[in-house]
Amino acid sequence: MIVTRRWLEEFIDLSNISDEKLYETFNSIGLEVDSIKKIEIPPKVVVGRIVECAKHPDADKLNLCKIDVGEKEPLQIICGAANVRYAEYVPVAVIGATLPGDFHIKPAKLRGVESFGMVCSSSELGLPKMGDGIMILDSSIGELIPGKELREYDAFNDTVIELELTANRGDCLSIRGVARDLSAIFNRDLKPFEYHSKNIMKKGIAREFKLHTEGEIESDISFMIIESKECDIKLSDSILLALCDAYKDDAIDAILSYTIHATGVIIRAYNADILKNSNGRVELTLKGQKAKAPRLFKGDKEISIVGISIDEEYKASSANEEILIEASYTEPDILVDTVATERLKSDELYYRSSRGSEPNLIFGVEYLQKSIDRNAVCEFSTDIVKVEKCRRKRVASISISKLNSIIGQEISKSTIHKILSLLGFEIQKGVESDVFIVKIPPHRHDIVNVFDIAEEVLRIVGINNIEAKPLEVVEKNRLSKEAKLYKIRRDFRQKAVSAGFYEALTYAFGDSKKLTKYQFGTLRDGVNILNPIVEEMDTLRSTLLINLLDAVKRNTSYGKKMIPLFEIGAVFDRDRVESEKIAFVWCGDLEEPSVSNAGKPPKMDIFKFVEKISSVVGALEFRELQETPNALLHPYQSAVVLKDSKEIGYIGQLHPVVAEEFDIDITFIAELDFDAFVEGIKQASTISNYQGTYKDLSILVDKDMPYSTVEAQLNSLDEELIKRAFPIDIYSDEKLGDKKSLTVRFYLQSMDKTLEDSDIESVMGRVLKHLESSCGAVLR
Repeated sequence: MIVTRRWLEEFIDLSNISDEKLYETFNSIGLEVDSIKKIEIPPKVVVGRIVECAKHPDADKLNLCKIDVGEKEPLQIICGAANVRYAEYVPVAVIGATLPGDFHIKPAKLRGVESFGMVCSSSELGLPKMGDGIMILDSSIGELIPGKELREYDAFNDTVIELELTANRGDCLSIRGVARDLSAIFNRDLKPFEYHSKNIMKKGIAREFKLHTEGEIESDISFMIIESKECDIKLSDSILLALCDAYKDDAIDAILSYTIHATGVIIRAYNADILKNSNGRVELTLKGQKAKAPRLFKGDKEISIVGISIDEEYKASSANEEILIEASYTEPDILVDTVATERLKSDELYYRSSRGSEPNLIFGVEYLQKSIDRNAVCEFSTDIVKVEKCRRKRVASISISKLNSIIGQEISKSTIHKILSLLGFEIQKGVESDVFIVKIPPHRHDIVNVFDIAEEVLRIVGINNIEAKPLEVVEKNRLSKEAKLYKIRRDFRQKAVSAGFYEALTYAFGDSKKLTKYQFGTLRDGVNILNPIVEEMDTLRSTLLINLLDAVKRNTSYGKKMIPLFEIGAVFDRDRVESEKIAFVWCGDLEEPSVSNAGKPPKMDIFKFVEKISSVVGALEFRELQETPNALLHPYQSAVVLKDSKEIGYIGQLHPVVAEEFDIDITFIAELDFDAFVEGIKQASTISNYQGTYKDLSILVDKDMPYSTVEAQLNSLDEELIKRAFPIDIYSDEKLGDKKSLTVRFYLQSMDKTLEDSDIESVMGRVLKHLESSCGAVLR
């Protein structure tokens, strides 16, 4: 973005601010200066008034001019530029002047005729090129006095500053946008702007223009008709455009370029002469769709895509008598997405619109009217046709303390309010004294959250003004329940794979016939699936095992001899209440054929299966089934699984009849509540520094008594020395009659001393006595 000091002063007072201060300020507020250049016209370049112009007597392409430069007699100067014939006032470098490039002006003789000076073009004066031929002066730069040096005119004394903008700072792609940032850093209000042209048509716009709309219009658009009688652009405006690399040869293009560069509003001009229908009225249709840039049509012919491009055939020029003006704003994301998805070609204005143009269209239209009134003879339509999209105002709740913690320094509330107000933010009081509400201005589409607002405050305060401090990181615990569950699932998956299982992912749907057949629940009427994908998936699954067994069947048909699968997933009860399960299935061989097993691997058994699952989920407790919960389990090789004495699922061999129905080998299954493995806070306990010891106790109990009864009695004992007890042997034969032998191993340890034999015998005596009274046990 290129700005000049003189153009900036149209919007903000820069008095008492040097060019060096401007340079430092731009860099400090994030508008990095790429280059800065002072424009100065060399001495002895003066205003000249052409009093006579004729052809060179000996050269058709040269002109012999008599030019008044404020001396007693006009100077005779030969000029080769064709446009000198139409000029009255021109810049003249008199004898002794030195032009850029160390070009010295001396008396010369051209084709036998003497010349005492040079009529200059803009580039010969060190300015950018402005059209062909010599520069023609006009009163827009001030009163033209022959002999007055051009360097005395403000229009030729300027500072050109080229800024490097980041892609999100589309609000600074205009002179006023840059001035808005300067107003915040210098604490100076922008100069107010309001303009109402007196050159208004007597007839209303409805007689000249009719707009139809179709679909959802994602843009704000304003249309205006101009009747042009005479159009040119003044030199002072042309100089500014040239210095900002925005010069245009055509007058209408130049006026539009001047307005766009000054305001940031996207404005296009259409040739209304060729857009008129048979009734002499321009009638267009604006078609839109959600999240896309709207298009403008004349009948079936697309003439432009709003914010992106215009058909060159319909583009206006200064030769047109009637011109349709379009000012528009479309959100950058919509424009970029439209161009990217539809691979559209864009024009030069798309660079501005896609980065965030100025949404204040009325400001752009009024500024255009002022520019046209200054440069042309035109009349404007009485009204403006508007299409406006209803947008929600973006609002953020800001805490002063949080804002300052982000910045790293205490900045007063009043300073923050002042900075944001000057940048165009609206400030409202919050419920709490520390909090205020910020309405984000439409021209700052890049502002989203408190960090963006902190950045705005920081760059105006100046990062160099922030006191350097050691890095301090304060972070909240952001580990949510979902993140914790994800980690647990990930760990279980890794452990299951390490144990030899393969993860299966099956549908959350199930076959109601199979579920019912194997005694699992199905959804009740009223909450069932109305339109199942296929007939075999007509309900939500109430177990993972049916789908896993189907997967085992498929793998068996592929010739697999060892099929270990697991799945973590959701199941549903009859009311559609969801819970999470982890299920395991192992079918066939224990291991792959190898040298170690002579190519004949053993089959999986219940003990190895329990060992595999324990390596995944940790130590578990088992209790014999009183009755099987479903028809999948073998009634004599199955058990209830407990964790912390709570029932969490079941494990066992697949019923042989079911295995035959699925046509699969011997198979073992388990399904557990996954929620049981979501760990709470682990409580640390003191460990003993003294050696522990193991002691076995063999007793006779009733043959029908389950170990769980004995275990319950052992758990009820209040013996501090017993740290753990577990069965290691169960034995029965005819000699024992209706009794069975049970051997329990105890681990004993003291927190205070090394145990002596008397301590151990005393504890074991109390244990035996308790078991005798509670379980009818006798010492074997």
